[in-house]
Amino acid sequence: MVITELNPRGQFENWDKKKLKEIKEKKFDNKIGNILFENNELILSEIALKPKERLPFRLHQRDCSCTSFTDGLLISRNINGQIALLRIEKAKCFYWTSNNGEMINDLENIGENTVIIKILEMKP
Repeated sequence: MVITELNPRGQFENWDKKKLKEIKEKKFDNKIGNILFENNELILSEIALKPKERLPFRLHQRDCSCTSFTDGLLISRNINGQIALLRIEKAKCFYWTSNNGEMINDLENIGENTVIIKILEMKP
């Protein structure tokens, strides 16, 4: 995965007002995607986003391992103001860390292909 910062932390001047309203309402889901399997040790989820489709802001509390099943181009907005462009490649794995805290961000497919990512979270 290649990450390109489009907007730095703390800068909200270029943000869409609808997304800022979402943040102010603080109605964050803690599911990363559709749960495919869960037991006492782990959660396996899937994110499938068609072109122009978006997942609303959600709360990440655990680090996770991700595998992309497609190529894709995504934008992720963090509630700290940072906006990143994510370029993912089919069959590549990447690790997403919450930096020992909570991370709240959205995910939007801005590419031409449906994006499919499997996510594995280890439970504490």
